[in-house]
Amino acid sequence: MTNILRAFIVAVTMAGIASVAGAGEFQSVKTKTFAKERFVFPGDIGPAKLSIFFLAMSDDQDSGQAQQQALLEWHAALAERGVFSNDAVPYHFPVLEGVPFFIKGIVSGAMTDIYDGKVPLDQAAPLFIKDLEKFAAGPGLPLDGEPTIVLVSADAKPLEFFKGEVSPDGVERIADAIASRLAE
Repeated sequence: MTNILRAFIVAVTMAGIASVAGAGEFQSVKTKTFAKERFVFPGDIGPAKLSIFFLAMSDDQDSGQAQQQALLEWHAALAERGVFSNDAVPYHFPVLEGVPFFIKGIVSGAMTDIYDGKVPLDQAAPLFIKDLEKFAAGPGLPLDGEPTIVLVSADAKPLEFFKGEVSPDGVERIADAIASRLAE
């Protein structure tokens, strides 16, 4: 039985999908959206039945920027597929560890330019945190240098996550997962 369970976990992980149901919660982080509105992550997500979090989590600037670009590509592909609605709302959160307070505004301003015109700026915000490993461990997300998409319940609980680069198969899997969650 253990070998079957282990094989299932490996197969699911290789497919880029893993359930986080029953995992912990996201750490609360006060921030400002790229539209300059105060926002408390994740508590201020809208009343949608499902939120889709696009998380770029890295302690390396190059990896973080690559993840941001990949997540914007995911967003565009999923938008083209028609998965976003009032019931399934996307949010982008680049997660940055250890940024000194005196340059947070500069970093946020530079990131605004990256997201402007690609996603609603009131649905995107930098998360400045102290401990990246602790942040990821809360909801049970691996830190592996891959872009992360998390389906989140209306009460801000992580449901399942997807990792990796955009692909037609991946878009289909995420679209199916969103449709399934909305049908519950």
